[in-house]
Amino acid sequence: MSQLIIPYQKNTKQTFDSYYSNDPSNENIIECIKTIFTSKNSQIFIWGENCSGKSHILYSTCNYFSKDDKKCVYLPLKDYKSFNEDIISSFDEYDLICIDDIDYIFGLKEWEYSFFNLVNRVINKSKKIIYTSSSSPSSKNIKLLDLQSRLSWGLVFKINNADDFIKEKILKKIIIEKEYNISLKICSYLLKREERSMLPLIDIIHKVGHHSFTTNKKVNIKDLRAILD
Repeated sequence: MSQLIIPYQKNTKQTFDSYYSNDPSNENIIECIKTIFTSKNSQIFIWGENCSGKSHILYSTCNYFSKDDKKCVYLPLKDYKSFNEDIISSFDEYDLICIDDIDYIFGLKEWEYSFFNLVNRVINKSKKIIYTSSSSPSSKNIKLLDLQSRLSWGLVFKINNADDFIKEKILKKIIIEKEYNISLKICSYLLKREERSMLPLIDIIHKVGHHSFTTNKKVNIKDLRAILD
């Protein structure tokens, strides 16, 4: 069976400098990541809600350590159906392994066994591995108890949700990066709506942004009702 290789592809927009947070706990996560190669801990497990910046942190981690010639690999497990669990069989050859959304394979027997074996090899070879997840390592969705134990061996952090100030900065960042023709004032307006969680807000920005591309017109606050209704 052919194996799909997931190389780390540099994304210069995803850096620790562009990770927005004013939460000391979240900033402590970044500092622990930066010192992972001088720490006795082999792994870091980061969990929290969707759109809390977990993927951004992993890409930033790869960017950060690639400058030091560390060999990094990034695997998005939201796409686990696109490849076989054997893809991780040689990951222990990398200096740093970044596993995004590991909770997507919780409860899947072959995947869980593959990760259990990988963690053992990583520890034996003194390599480093960082996971993100929407649930903690104590999740009841994990069927292989030995894997659950391994995932809890290292540092475990819960990432805190952004406040409105940070949410607005994130929404503005998306508009600028995607080059959407949207008034930045829309960001503060949306945060005054009843729905203020990040995932729906980001979905709205993308919907309005695509509308601006389709109509080739700048979208202002007065245009929102017609677009979103």
